[in-house]
Amino acid sequence: MAEYLCYTDGSCKAGDGAPGGFGFCIKPPKGLPIEGYGKAWDTLAKIMEYRAVAEALAVLPDGVQATVFSDNQSLVDNLEKRLRDWQANGFARVDSDVVESVRAIASSIGDKGLSVRFQWVRAHNGNAGNERADQLAAQGAREAKAELEAARPPIRRKR
Repeated sequence: MAEYLCYTDGSCKAGDGAPGGFGFCIKPPKGLPIEGYGKAWDTLAKIMEYRAVAEALAVLPDGVQATVFSDNQSLVDNLEKRLRDWQANGFARVDSDVVESVRAIASSIGDKGLSVRFQWVRAHNGNAGNERADQLAAQGAREAKAELEAARPPIRRKR
């Protein structure tokens, strides 16, 4: 069976409102890449990393094999080694910051009948899929930051 290659990444900018973004680039066995990204306020990089995986798995067709690549070693280790146990324990021991995304990941795998493995990839090392996911995550974070700045009232100075 042909495999879908899913590259995922998350990003978060420092500062007021903690704007973040997630991105994914999926290379299907045939056809053009499938890409997506999103943005959030008051977030953390780890939240965006897990959200990227959840969003990527959500767009895969039912019953396919996929490898999810991430440059976040902790995420890969957790999902590769602990996802089954977390699910069996009702997600009770999952970091509260990422539990929503972990539930979505498990749900996509189960509901869609996906066969998924998780693989670490070195960041900023010339891997085209990882670089594209990074660009998409950064785009989401930039958009979130711009929205935050536009929502702030301007500072008026007395003359």
